[in-house]
Amino acid sequence: MLFRVFNRNDIVALALMPLLLIVFWTNTFLFDQAPSFPYDNNPMPLWELVINTLKGNHFLASIISMLIALIMMFSVNRIVNRYTLFNGQTNLPGFVYILLVSGYLMTQKLHPVWFYTPLLMLSIERLFVASGERKPMTWCFEATFWLSLGSLFYAKGIYFIILLWMIMFILRLMNMRSFIASVLGLILPYLFSFAYFFWFDDSSWFTDTAYENFISPIAFFEHTLYSQLYNGLIMFLVFISILSVVRILPAIKIITRKHYRIFIWLITLCIVAAITPYYSLEVMPIWAIGTAIIVGRFLSLIRRRFIQELLLLILMVCTIAAQFLI
Repeated sequence: MLFRVFNRNDIVALALMPLLLIVFWTNTFLFDQAPSFPYDNNPMPLWELVINTLKGNHFLASIISMLIALIMMFSVNRIVNRYTLFNGQTNLPGFVYILLVSGYLMTQKLHPVWFYTPLLMLSIERLFVASGERKPMTWCFEATFWLSLGSLFYAKGIYFIILLWMIMFILRLMNMRSFIASVLGLILPYLFSFAYFFWFDDSSWFTDTAYENFISPIAFFEHTLYSQLYNGLIMFLVFISILSVVRILPAIKIITRKHYRIFIWLITLCIVAAITPYYSLEVMPIWAIGTAIIVGRFLSLIRRRFIQELLLLILMVCTIAAQFLI
């Protein structure tokens, strides 16, 4: 039932997904149970602006995080349908995305990665648009500019420049001019920020804050038995999904093959980051982009409808249970 409803692009699926997202966010709306991320203690400039604007309004913060999750849900669906990553128009990857980001209450809590993630998605899409262009420097500049701007919310997001350079290699956009353009895009937001704080004689605060956010460890979450089981189930599903997608790559168009490789690399980079002491559960909105697409594609490849429905139902039930048991 779930697979049949969401594996199509119609008004029923589009209406159900926001309603389900509200249901998943109910605990976050009603109770401020999750601890604050350490980023709140030493915020980057744009994140500090958000904190000062909200002034501890938990309900408004929860509304904002849910709305960004909704935007990301539509963005994942849009990139899948625009670049024909599935066999037909679908809402399935967007539905998988909201399941993945809804398991942990800590992830639902408003934190700087929620503002960074749409900008990273925009960066990836700008490079997708640049594919095939003879002079891709403008798109490469835009991509790194948006990523750098996002890092003024979430400093460690700057390291995902590695992903953008990998995308430039995969899509054959990398040359000396496009690389220089990407470096300029990366530097420009920090140059403007430094000039602003220098004007107000506060440049030392900006440099110290940025430096500390770039290098400080962040991992602080202690897993429960259920969270370990939940993570194990998700990682097993991701593993078999990647294997299934890799198996079909030789049979699909070259450009689509490249797009899948990009999202597999995004998953890999996020997993590698999450096992270091410098990242934690905050990377889940980023990791869920690639994971939702790869897992959604795996589900669509299964020939037996019963297994498709069962796997999606298990994922949904585990997501609901995680909100109460983790």
